[in-house]
Amino acid sequence: MPITPQDVANADQIDGLALSEAGDRVVYCVGPAFRHKDAQKTQALWIADIGVPESARQITSGLFNDHSPTFDPKSGDVFFLSDRHKAGGAAQVYRLSSAAFGGDAMPLTPTTNIQGVSAFKISPDGRWLAFISPDEPTEKEEETKEAYVIIWRAAEKLGRLRILDLSGQIEGTRTVVSVDSHVQSFAWSPDSARILYRLAQLPDLESSSFPISEHILSVEEDDGDIRSSSIHVVTHNRALSGDSVWAEHGKFYFLHAPDYTSAPALWVCKTESGATPTRVAFGESDDAVRLFGIGSGVAVEVAFGLETRIDLIDSDTASPVTAFETSEDAFSDRDLKQVDGKCIFVVVRSSGVTGEAENVWCGSTGPGTKGVLSTKLSAHHKWMSEKEMPQSTPFYWSVEDGTALQGIMAYPRGQKPKNMPTVVVPHGGPYLRDLVHMRISKYSNYRYLLASHGFLVLSPNYRGSQGRGTDFARTANGGMGALDYADVESMLAAAIERGYTDRENVAIAGYSQGGFLSAWGCTRPTAIWKAGVIGAGPTDWGSLIICSDLPDVEADLGGTAPWSPREPHYLQGSPIRDVRNVKAPLLVIHGEKDERVPLTQAIGFMRGLVREADKSVSDASTLVIYPREGHPFQERAHIEDQLTRVLAHIQKYLA
Repeated sequence: MPITPQDVANADQIDGLALSEAGDRVVYCVGPAFRHKDAQKTQALWIADIGVPESARQITSGLFNDHSPTFDPKSGDVFFLSDRHKAGGAAQVYRLSSAAFGGDAMPLTPTTNIQGVSAFKISPDGRWLAFISPDEPTEKEEETKEAYVIIWRAAEKLGRLRILDLSGQIEGTRTVVSVDSHVQSFAWSPDSARILYRLAQLPDLESSSFPISEHILSVEEDDGDIRSSSIHVVTHNRALSGDSVWAEHGKFYFLHAPDYTSAPALWVCKTESGATPTRVAFGESDDAVRLFGIGSGVAVEVAFGLETRIDLIDSDTASPVTAFETSEDAFSDRDLKQVDGKCIFVVVRSSGVTGEAENVWCGSTGPGTKGVLSTKLSAHHKWMSEKEMPQSTPFYWSVEDGTALQGIMAYPRGQKPKNMPTVVVPHGGPYLRDLVHMRISKYSNYRYLLASHGFLVLSPNYRGSQGRGTDFARTANGGMGALDYADVESMLAAAIERGYTDRENVAIAGYSQGGFLSAWGCTRPTAIWKAGVIGAGPTDWGSLIICSDLPDVEADLGGTAPWSPREPHYLQGSPIRDVRNVKAPLLVIHGEKDERVPLTQAIGFMRGLVREADKSVSDASTLVIYPREGHPFQERAHIEDQLTRVLAHIQKYLA
């Protein structure tokens, strides 16, 4: 029985993995990937014993949004964020005793607060809880808020850094950082005496393109109160990738790329005023993705091609040591701890090669050895065993200039691909990549649904994607519609040449940046596509740069911004300019409230299609607008409807 749109819409998602300090337990979140209309997001906390097969068990009800769990390093209690005091309300910090997992959780921050906690961390010694939350509105602000005008990018809801004494020796919460900037993230020092915190202009995404500064706060107990002082350490030209990690005395690590179209590298910096960071590794032929503190060093998740590895780095190591590496599988979340000289790791693993659904696995490794995943801790997604899960396999090819490329090919399991109707499904981003995972709930990914229904699906990791270093990623800089689309076409050509694809039965369907590639491909005068799906795709880079919530990112991709004194470049890669060339019936999908790629991108393209393209094409094309939806869809009914339409559109035009 093939996967249905209902299966995808009803699927659960696993994330939020956190290992205990002793490495003997993992806590994580499970909840519906999509919610019902007018309902709030819900997740339950689960816990599993490391090394014990299928020991995972649910410890909270799943009626609320319980998320971001972590273990108390001393007691083993679980701390997490939740709206259980008011469903859909502001998240506050709760504590669940390790002696009574499944019992009542105790709130640690006020449940009457209007503003919620965005992030929290427990100090390594277990005494302090530091967290970020905005100031509460004044009574006058609440009384007159309906009369407010909207001030664009006003300095509102700035994050403040606050500290709570978990030992109870100092009562109440203390605000230790409250300035005319937004506290974006923070990290405790190994001795629990200082906090490295990061300041951005505002809480909005646009601030990620402006300078970000890092500071160190000293925290001291002073006669029943907290005394603090702060120094500035370093300022970065733009936002970093993830949080900084203070792993050892005198230095901290972070991941940074100079611009959106470069691969992040690992950097280290001294914890002193005016310090100059030093680049450590990664970013040339591979990409640093995520950073973890582990003992006196750090662990780095590294993307390289179609695989992912975990590398360990410390002061005594001349070069990174690989602790774990994927092989015909992929993981969507992970955590690591170093215990008694061993590295213990947990991942949310799946494999489209073997057809294994996502579940939590654990493994370990000692010095000088590469670890393997040895134990499956959970048994989620049991419904997949009754379905015809598609087969995924790596696909390798080269283009005329000699560049070696990689992607994923998916098709019905047990079938040998030969002269099949084919859909190219380019990923979004563009700085993302397709892997051999089985995460079917990943938003608007059409690969598994289409492959389950008899189509060959090609997913190219085109130039501009993640996992091949900065030179590969930087081809996206002002290069929309150039090498990226050439790589899409070349993968299709390779599949045709190898006999996998019927050249007369090909379609293209993408979402976000993949939607752009669909729009670009269908506007090429030599296009052979029989149908196209444009999901939330950019069609006019100039207007997108003006209206998107990430204008500087879009300007990097489009080439120049409309306010730039340079010659405009963005029209060269805008599909709307060539809409007259469209010959394939299009299904255009967009969320009404999309701020990343505003709805005007779809409406403008359809207006051009009606006015410039052949009437038979415009009459056969449809724009479907989903109310209340942003860039990633949230509502279950909308996901089901979207996938139903996509499948029907492809089936109608491909034999």
